[in-house]
Amino acid sequence: MSAIGFGTAPLAFRDISTEQGISTVHAALDGGIRLVDTALAYTRVGIESYAEDLVRRALAQRSDADEVLIATKGGHRRAGDQFPVDARPAALRADCEVSLRNLGVERIGLYQLHHVDPSVPLAESVGALRELRDAGKIAAIGLSNVSVAQIELARGEAPIAVVQNRLSLGDRDDLPTVEYCGREGLDYLAYMPLGGADARRDTPAVVRVAGRRGVSVAQVWLAWVLAQGAYVTALAGASRPDTISESARAADIRLDRADLAMLREGQPSGG
Repeated sequence: MSAIGFGTAPLAFRDISTEQGISTVHAALDGGIRLVDTALAYTRVGIESYAEDLVRRALAQRSDADEVLIATKGGHRRAGDQFPVDARPAALRADCEVSLRNLGVERIGLYQLHHVDPSVPLAESVGALRELRDAGKIAAIGLSNVSVAQIELARGEAPIAVVQNRLSLGDRDDLPTVEYCGREGLDYLAYMPLGGADARRDTPAVVRVAGRRGVSVAQVWLAWVLAQGAYVTALAGASRPDTISESARAADIRLDRADLAMLREGQPSGG
């Protein structure tokens, strides 16, 4: 997987045109990104799955589409303004069929359980994903929004390739999971690596590192995520071509010990 992945949630949840969304996907690929992460739940009211369909349309215009790993998620969908979780085996099988149709593929490269359903034993949900893999509908299984204990339980039911959790310089609570994935040979996808819309990214320490490196503040945040391990990918969301192009360039930044020390000391929680 590329060090920077493209998170497609903003394509569905921001007021942009389909043309702008397609241009943003193209800019991601032009920047060297080869992982596009989407989900059945990334959609607009009254549309089955907006982001997945947009990804299909964007890739249909590209000669390098075969180089792209498409990752999507099931067990979580949009119903009006609500986003219910339903990870029953039958629901996951149905979600997978919808995603296959929307993406226009015969097999999904990476299919992830979007959320653990508290009303369904995790073993049953993962068992359904194993059946989808055995049937050739998905190539690899991933988990999102999970704890280490849940990952270990899931691994007893099926081979897990990827964990996708929230991680950023401003929200480092999941670092123990990152370390676990490194020990166990799992890839880790960090979503919201820029901390979300309310994050204050221009702290003095970050500004200092950005000036030292000659890069943007946002690129420092992404580079910090990548510094956690070679198996870590930062999923940068964007709704504009120039934004994802800037994020893609963060893959070339290598923070040194001095940079990391500045960033560590500049955060209230240390660590």
